[in-house]
Amino acid sequence: MDLQNQGKPDYSTQTRCKETGLLIVLLLLFYSPSIFAYDQCEVAYTMLNVCSDAQQGDSHVMMFSNGEVYVIDTGVEGQTGGESLIAYFKKEKIKKIEKLFISHAHKDHYAGVVDLLNSPIKIQEVYLNIPNKEVCDKEQPWGCDYQHYMYVVEAIKGKGITVKPIRRGDLFQPTPAVELRVIYIHNGIDLPVGRTDINDTSVIMKLSVGNQSILFAGDLNKVAGDFLVKENGNQLRANILKVPHHGTEGVANNSFFDAVAPEVALIPSPAGLWHSERSQRIRQYFQDKNTPAYVSGTQGDVTVLL
Repeated sequence: MDLQNQGKPDYSTQTRCKETGLLIVLLLLFYSPSIFAYDQCEVAYTMLNVCSDAQQGDSHVMMFSNGEVYVIDTGVEGQTGGESLIAYFKKEKIKKIEKLFISHAHKDHYAGVVDLLNSPIKIQEVYLNIPNKEVCDKEQPWGCDYQHYMYVVEAIKGKGITVKPIRRGDLFQPTPAVELRVIYIHNGIDLPVGRTDINDTSVIMKLSVGNQSILFAGDLNKVAGDFLVKENGNQLRANILKVPHHGTEGVANNSFFDAVAPEVALIPSPAGLWHSERSQRIRQYFQDKNTPAYVSGTQGDVTVLL
């Protein structure tokens, strides 16, 4: 593993993907993951900084060696989220998204889709989990907005884009060496998980390249987190964890983090939120484990090469 944190990056690290299997780079404004030779790396994954001082958000871009692009979440609508994503695509000369995954029905994860639909970016397929309306409506006025979510779904369909449900066990293989697998999905009501909030309906996905992996945990909270540890604990282990729920309290219990046992934690969060009381437990957990934690609101975009 190699990390660049300040100043001009050391471009000599670009040949290390095959040697170490994992390379982490903190991106500067002039710096792009596309400089890396794809004969050395299967995936360039970037956690984009779609946060402002007052707004949290998630967006994750995977660029594969065959040119395909997958995206998980888009951040909010507007300059902080969707427009930042479009600017990143322009910089990387990305004109098409093969697969866009929406982790769950909160605007800081999906509303930037509106900006994408009004851009030249082509989207081939969108995978999402339609929330139960009763579960969604219980979060009004602060959380899930069922009417807005369905409006966005219909807008996607109106552009002629294929919309598909996400199902547990779904497997996506953009190249023969790469797997993206759905470990968990929930509608907020059905057993064995039972009733949860919308955060616990987050799709949980694992990206694997050989013996290296990244777990994308959406906004997973305690109810579903405990269920996963009990029922799917052996599937959670990953080298890198995209920390759920922006690293704030309410997030999965520490037993979930123990099951993942990440070498690196990536947190899509404003700097102020990460250093606030709301994130104290999670911040302390990674400090106690000596796990490097990279926060989008502090470091900006973070790219992992596999």
